[in-house]
Amino acid sequence: MHTPGPWTVTLGDEIIGAPVWWLIEGADGVVCEALYASDSDARLIAAAPQLLRALQRLTHPAADDDDLAYALDVIRAATGAP
Repeated sequence: MHTPGPWTVTLGDEIIGAPVWWLIEGADGVVCEALYASDSDARLIAAAPQLLRALQRLTHPAADDDDLAYALDVIRAATGAP
């Protein structure tokens, strides 16, 4: 069983302007702390519930273009792409 999403990313602390750790939180509190992770890594971790949902939708026998569009939107959000 996993912690349901959505998850959010919050900068926990930084040293001289560089992130030291990030909090990844769900509805029930902290899911994990990402120590010395980049903001890209923290974003990817936080996107895990949506990425799982996108894969579930794409592998469903009735998957359609809306499911593919959803997956592409989630990938863009996870990677920070426009």
